Formats: sequence, structure tokens, C-alpha cells
Amino acid sequence: MFGVKTKWNRLSVRYKVLLMVSVICLVTMLLVGVYFAVQDDLMDDYSRLMDDNVICYEFQEAIELECSAFVTYVRENSRENLERYHNACDATRHALEALPFDYSQIGQARYARTWNIRNGYEGYAQYRDALIAANPADPGFTEAFYHVQDMQESLSDYALDLVQLTLEEGNQIYTERDRLFRILPVLHLLHAMTAAGTIISVLWLLSRHVLRPMLQMSDQTRSFEKGDFSAVDIPVQSNDEIGRLVSEFNRMKHGLADYIKTLEERNRMAATLHQQELAQMELEKHLDRTRLEMLKSQVNPHFLFNTLNMISCMARLEDAATTDRMILSLSNLFRYNLRTTEQEVWLEQEIDALADYVYIQQMRLDSRVSCHNHILVDASTVRIPSFTLQPVVENAFVHGLASKEADGRITLRIWQEGENLIVSIADNGAGMTQKELEDLNGKLRRSEQTSRGIGLGNICRRIEMMYPGGAYHIYSKPGRGTVIQFIIPQTKEET
Repeated sequence: MFGVKTKWNRLSVRYKVLLMVSVICLVTMLLVGVYFAVQDDLMDDYSRLMDDNVICYEFQEAIELECSAFVTYVRENSRENLERYHNACDATRHALEALPFDYSQIGQARYARTWNIRNGYEGYAQYRDALIAANPADPGFTEAFYHVQDMQESLSDYALDLVQLTLEEGNQIYTERDRLFRILPVLHLLHAMTAAGTIISVLWLLSRHVLRPMLQMSDQTRSFEKGDFSAVDIPVQSNDEIGRLVSEFNRMKHGLADYIKTLEERNRMAATLHQQELAQMELEKHLDRTRLEMLKSQVNPHFLFNTLNMISCMARLEDAATTDRMILSLSNLFRYNLRTTEQEVWLEQEIDALADYVYIQQMRLDSRVSCHNHILVDASTVRIPSFTLQPVVENAFVHGLASKEADGRITLRIWQEGENLIVSIADNGAGMTQKELEDLNGKLRRSEQTSRGIGLGNICRRIEMMYPGGAYHIYSKPGRGTVIQFIIPQTKEET
């Protein structure tokens, strides 16, 4: 012990400080490693639960769609309804096979419920197929039809129970993992205590060995706080570490005085440049609005609407209801695009315009793409940037679902999280590879035009510029589709 103390006393101040800093770095890395290990373990569990929730929800949705297609086909026996019914059955079968069925992973309750669903579905499928093949005029057909509906309702209840069990398992795992969460503050406390102990030791070492020579430097630093650098240089009385420190202190004082003067000048120049940039941005904004108005002015709205109305009236006279509705939807879409000049509109306006656009696209694509809206907010009281929904849905049609021959799906979900409005637009189209997704995000960050439409980049930039805290996220996987999510704060002050 005495030998170690002697060696410690022989070390210079520099090496002692380095040794103490090394110790705190090692302890910090150890604590951070443990922290990330615990965090990764928790995230793996939560990720598995989220995937299970999605799979169970997809099965629940698939069985409900199959029930609807079954009833529709039985009531109206047509080739189109039969094809829709078979597609629904295939989707349900696929969702059923995707349900987790590993006892060691999902536990007894979920395993039992999944077993009930699998066996119940097989029996139900036999009754269902027998009823489809039977003649509606046969005796007992109606009784068999209601029996199949009862089985469908039972399967739906089982699916709902499975979703609830999955959620309950998530809550149970969260409770079990709560002890791990409690470890994290302890790690932070140990880290803080270790850092504090090391800092105190370093301060004690410095105060013991260099306190007196540094008193003068301390006095001058007080004047530095007031911006006074006119004090006389501290005399250099030795050539040791403290002497070199005093010499560098004097040099630093003069350099700092020059640097502050330079920094103040730069700040003044930066403030001036910032004002110029703001003015330039305002000019560009006005220029964009002017260009938009010029583009709109190239088409005479009255001539366009009158012509479309005339065509619509002729379609009614010719009993062409579908043509009439298509023309009406196109007219509404043009009217919205040409007459909307505000930066923000009510959500219900965007939804109405989107409905007209989707109807035209479905007629063009022979209804091989379906659109589903889940609006969980009051659309008449929520405002979003104008021309937000339709360009993104158009990208989904053009880039995601153009090559899909059937079962295309676009889902619009809008809900509120605190003060933020979340807008999610998802499709089950071609999707993007990781590299394509990274390239797209890079171009959006650099405000470059992309092959997925100038509209997406314009929307992302407008959200970030119009709303402090506004953001966007893009998720995509090849063959599984793309999800574009906007975060739009609802506390933006009116300008």
C-alpha cells in the first residue's frame, strides 16, 4: 500500500487527471453497455408483441370480410360476387396460417384459443362450401345458411378473444419487465455518482497542487465575465507546468478578446444575412403562390364547369348513371383544385376531394383497388395543409398498385395523439427496397424532386415549414407495400 501511494505521489498532475478520467470512461462504458443490453431485451419483447397484435387483427379483419362476401354472394349469385367471395376466403386462409401457433412462445391461453380457431374454421369451411354448392331451393337451405352465419359469428368472437388475449399478454409482459425498467434509473444514478466522485477527486487534486498560483487567474476570469480584458498580464515566475499554464493563460486572454470581437462581428453579419434569407423565403413563397395562381388562370373555371355540367346533363338524359357520376366527381375535383387558395383547409374538404379522385381511379382500374378510411377525429374541426391527401394517394396508385392485378388496398387512418394529428396512408403495393427508401428519404431531406412525385416532397416541406414540430415518416418493404405518415401539430397560431 505504501509503495502504491509513493508512486501515486510521484505522478504529475497531468497523469493523475488522465488516470481518473480513464476510470470514469471505463465505468461509463460498462454502465452504458448494461443499459443498452437491457433496453434491447425489452425492445425485442415489445416488437414480437406488436407483430402478434397485427397478425391477430389481420385475421379478425379477414374473417369479417369473408362473412360479408359470403352473405353478399348467397343473396346475389353473380360471377363478380363469387370471385370476391373466393378472394375473401383465400385471404382468411392466409391470415389463419399466419397466426402464431408455438406453445412455448404464445402460452397456454393463446394457444388454446388459436387451436379453437383453426379447428373451428375447418369445420366451418366444410359447412360453408357445402352451402355454396347447394341449391337455394333445396329444403333446409335457409336453416343451413343461418347455421353457417352462427359459425361465422363464433369465429369472429374467437378472433376478438385472441386479440384481447394478445393485448393482455402484452400488459403482463410489461408488468414483468417493470423490474428491468427500475434498473435503468439505478444505472443512471451509479453513473452520476461515479462521475461526481471522479470530478470531486480531480478538483481536490487541482486545488491542492495549483490553487495558490491560480488565484490571480481566478481574479481575472471574474473580469472576463463582464467582458473586461484590459487587466495587466500575470507575471510568469517559473518554467514548470504552472508557469507554462500562466503563460498560456495570458495568451488565451488576448486571443479570447480578439475572438469575441470577431464573433460579435460575425453575429451581426449572421443576423443581417438571416434577415435577408427570411426576406428571400417570403419572396419565394409569394412567387410560388403567384406561379400557382398563374397555372390556375390558364384554365377558365366557368368554361370548364359549364362544359362538364353540360356533359353530365347529357349523360343523365342517356341514362348513363356511371358516366354522370364520373363527370360529377371530376368536376368536383377540378373545382377544389382551382378554387382552393388557402395554405390550410378543413380535413373534411380534403376527404371529400379524395373521395372524388378515388372514385375516378376505381372506375379506371375496374375496382381492382379498394380504399378504406378510418377517420377517428371530427373532420370538420381539424385543419391540415391543402392538397395533402390526394397527391399521396395518387402516388400509391401510380407507384405502388399499378402492377397489381387484383386485391389492391389503400388505407387512410387519421387519429389524434395529444396535440398532434397523425395522418397515415398505407398501400399493399410493390413497396421499396431499403436502398430505394433511403434514396427517397435523402432526396426529400435535400428538397430534390423524386420519381414518386413532386407532390410528396412539396407536402413534406410544407408541413415542416408550416408547423413547428411537424414531421413525416416513410415505411416500406418490397412486396408488402408502403406507409406514409404525417405528424401535424394542431397548436399552430393563425398568421
